Amino acid sequence: MIFVTGLVPFASAAQLDASILYEDQVVEPSFEFLRIIYIEYPEGGEIAQQLRGDMDTISFDAEGDDTIKLVTLLNENLESIPSNAKVTDAKLKYQATLHGNPSSAVIEYKLQIVPTITNHIFHQEDQKSTIDANWRGILIEGPAIIQTQYGEFDINNPRSALELMIPDISEKLQGVEILEIPLIDAGGIKELPLSRWHSLFDNTAILPGAIEYKYTGKNVITHYSMGECTIIIGVCNDREWMEEVDLDKQYTIRIIESRDDAVIAIEGYVDSTYVGELEVFHTSLKKLGENEAFREDQFLVVALYGMAMLGVIGAVAMFVLSNKKLKRDKTQGQTGIDPAHLRSYETSGSSGSYKTNRGESYLITDGKSKMPL
Repeated sequence: MIFVTGLVPFASAAQLDASILYEDQVVEPSFEFLRIIYIEYPEGGEIAQQLRGDMDTISFDAEGDDTIKLVTLLNENLESIPSNAKVTDAKLKYQATLHGNPSSAVIEYKLQIVPTITNHIFHQEDQKSTIDANWRGILIEGPAIIQTQYGEFDINNPRSALELMIPDISEKLQGVEILEIPLIDAGGIKELPLSRWHSLFDNTAILPGAIEYKYTGKNVITHYSMGECTIIIGVCNDREWMEEVDLDKQYTIRIIESRDDAVIAIEGYVDSTYVGELEVFHTSLKKLGENEAFREDQFLVVALYGMAMLGVIGAVAMFVLSNKKLKRDKTQGQTGIDPAHLRSYETSGSSGSYKTNRGESYLITDGKSKMPL
């Protein structure tokens, strides 16, 4: 009997790292899909006896003819997103590792796919381009079969690794749906609009002094990133799903995934917008906007002068406030006890030719004093 806590979601943690250069007609982004599955077992259970202390690893690489079916699936998905981009080739690395710990077995999955993408540039001229950005959200819902040394292997189904490493236990867990949630899903990266990504351009490579550190380039680089925790985006919590299975004892299957994150580095100054259903990058090797006379190597100087001006403004503000307070104090006159209402007396005596002058004052309290007490 299987007890499901909550709905079974269709999502997986994804990490994207990509670089888009102006002169390149091809981009090879790296997608990594990570997942951790826990099989928690009570003391004395049959599964505990089989898994405790067990360790195993499955790993393989694939490219070329071995990934033809994967390329077809990716192109079908891009067409449905929709995206104009096309995948012409793909490389992948797959690894699944089993650790049988005292109270649970841990299965860690890591799948890296590096597709070769073309046709992602809509328009390019005069150092400006419009680039399709919808390809960042690739996903495959069904099987993705790869020919490996283990035979045909479905890289999209986590159960495939279990059937090789622990076939008897995998058979007992046939009804556990969360063990078959697809791995290849970068949909969360596309769901967050580019307007909500962090965007920052880096002009370090084109600064005159950068050549001293062997860090040079022809143009600025704009970095788009998502996955950081902010008040606007929300709190970064791991995603977790759980199913309980009654066999000889009750076992808990738990999946934990981190938040999707991505970094896309693009040559030039970049802004994002929509062209119909397509989300795109607008890029320019020169500064975007009307004021293109501003040279990039002036950026650091302008920033330093800006900071200096802020300091001057702060100093002027403090001077104005202090001056106002001083004038206000002058209009109020002297505060405290008027010396006319004090009487002094000597408290020290002489010793030989040396005398220390010491004294104290006390408040006059007789009728001659007009000071209120």
